[in-house]
Amino acid sequence: MSRPGQLDSLDALIARADRAFDVMSQASEGLSAVRVRRRSEDGLVTVTVDAGGAMVALDLAEDLSETSAAQLSSAIVTTASRAADEATDRRTSILEQMQSSLSDT
Repeated sequence: MSRPGQLDSLDALIARADRAFDVMSQASEGLSAVRVRRRSEDGLVTVTVDAGGAMVALDLAEDLSETSAAQLSSAIVTTASRAADEATDRRTSILEQMQSSLSDT
């Protein structure tokens, strides 16, 4: 037979687990929504990356006739790297908020 104190403790544990689940769900949604779009300084390249820094879109200027392959590849790599760095910062922020919220539960 349960005692009232045990039921209160069980209710508190369930409420805490529900809050933790909500926090983790929000973090998962936030991570899924992260997209960073960056344009190169010369305007030749626009790169979009996801939360993990993986390129999900690459747009090139319409006229690349005066651009060498080396210039173009450098612009792509540099722009993608900058976008990935920002995505990492956003991901870190989301995970830190999640960790902080879980510590409060």
